[in-house]
Amino acid sequence: MKGILIVSHGNLAEGMRDTLELFLGKIEQLDTLTLSAGQEISDFKDKLLHKIQLLDTGDGVVIFCDLAFGTPANVAARLLGEAEYKDRAQIITGMNLPLILEYSQLRSENVDFNDMISVGKDGMMNLNQTLNI
Repeated sequence: MKGILIVSHGNLAEGMRDTLELFLGKIEQLDTLTLSAGQEISDFKDKLLHKIQLLDTGDGVVIFCDLAFGTPANVAARLLGEAEYKDRAQIITGMNLPLILEYSQLRSENVDFNDMISVGKDGMMNLNQTLNI
């Protein structure tokens, strides 16, 4: 089973984990990493590497990031250029609750990440229009 690492600017990742556990209870091999204002990028990278080592039990780690091309995603993406991490890390950006909730329940199966992204996109809607209000 792949580990799950939720990464964000500020405390969004911790709030996401808290909400996931409200729905699913304690989730194995799940952790968070936050980038604080003024934090050194090298410190963030060291913490990211440490979390990956803790979460990867042999199947790799899926890293959910808040923003595409934000610092947390960029630091994670640089790992893909390193042979050690290229096949161990899957990075998904633009995370939202439906996406991570779905993945958390299906991660022991062979997951199509494009399908997972569709779940995240489908969770977004203009509710006024949908309800015709």
